[in-house]
Amino acid sequence: METTEKERIEKVMQAEGLNATQFASEIGIKTPTLSHILSGRNNPSLDVLKKILDRYRTINSDWLILGIGQMYRDSKKSQTPTLFENMDEIDTKSAGYGRNIVEKNVTEESISYIKPVADSSQTIKIPPVTTDKSKFIKKIIVYYDDNTFQEFEAK
Repeated sequence: METTEKERIEKVMQAEGLNATQFASEIGIKTPTLSHILSGRNNPSLDVLKKILDRYRTINSDWLILGIGQMYRDSKKSQTPTLFENMDEIDTKSAGYGRNIVEKNVTEESISYIKPVADSSQTIKIPPVTTDKSKFIKKIIVYYDDNTFQEFEAK
């Protein structure tokens, strides 16, 4: 049995244990706007659906908008893409990326050393990635899976 967007919004509210006023506040819309949707007077706008998906990142967008699939995504995967998600699917040549990158054997002499800006005493090795001798790596930012990051600057 196919459900409507209104029914799917009601299911989200029920699953989250919220009444209409609380849910409207959570997603950042006015209560009358949600009331019109729930009464069937208006269909939800794309903006309302986006606000729901933005607030509840584990809700499956295909399910909410089209009624396809399960209500929730895989518990480990939110709709927010990660920095390295789908790296194997990226075709850098057709996308125009990597035009200045030159593959070469990395030797000890070709490795640059930089010291982190943070209080850490560790150093990291960065191989040169360009043939342009006038360009040097100035800063690297490492993003960790716990949503923290560390900045490294050249000496």
